[in-house]
Amino acid sequence: MGQAYFITGTGTDIGKTVVTSLLYMSLQTMGKSVTIFKPFQTGLIHETNTYPDISWFEQELGVKAPGFYMLEPETSPHLAIKLTGQQIDEQKVVERVHELEQMYDIVLVEGAGGLAVPLIERADSFYMTTDLIRACNMPVIFVSTSGLGSIHNVITTYSYAKLHDISVKTILYNHYRPDDEIHRDNILTVEKLTGLAGLACIPTFVDVRKDLKVYILDLLSNHEFTQQLKEVFKNE
Repeated sequence: MGQAYFITGTGTDIGKTVVTSLLYMSLQTMGKSVTIFKPFQTGLIHETNTYPDISWFEQELGVKAPGFYMLEPETSPHLAIKLTGQQIDEQKVVERVHELEQMYDIVLVEGAGGLAVPLIERADSFYMTTDLIRACNMPVIFVSTSGLGSIHNVITTYSYAKLHDISVKTILYNHYRPDDEIHRDNILTVEKLTGLAGLACIPTFVDVRKDLKVYILDLLSNHEFTQQLKEVFKNE
């Protein structure tokens, strides 16, 4: 049986899809059977009648049926559900995660926003992202930007995860500039404060379709990266 891992951002529009794609392609290259699952996707692009992340996973990575609940409004899932009146069954999401775990070594579950995002609003409570993570027994992988504000965003997200007894495996940084002292210090400071060693520091790509593949090949030539990747995705 495989293991599902939940990929979450420490902020909005932080690049989870790039990181999910990087992990997917890296793990595939290393011989793992892996898939991507996006339980809640909001924000239909009306010009193309597509959902951006779902479309990317299908067309660029060849992932079959990565989506589950697709909701047209570009809002938090709980509000999109209220606005559309769509019937949602969180247990079906949990069941789908476990089905995929039976089929693949690794299931990369991409969240909608961050850990504190409400997924479903009930009469007297919310079904939160953390509820889904715990129900599926998924370790979490953080995605963060590298610049100003990153320390606060990572620390608060990390503290929230610990408050809800969620295991955090590693962190990947987007839009990293190695010549920027703030970027370098942020990553070192986060590791000192949380113990989370960065798995990768990803630059801003000019052409993500081409540049991401080149970057992954470079990463996979780095023995330290491949060993850390194996450790993160070790099915214990």
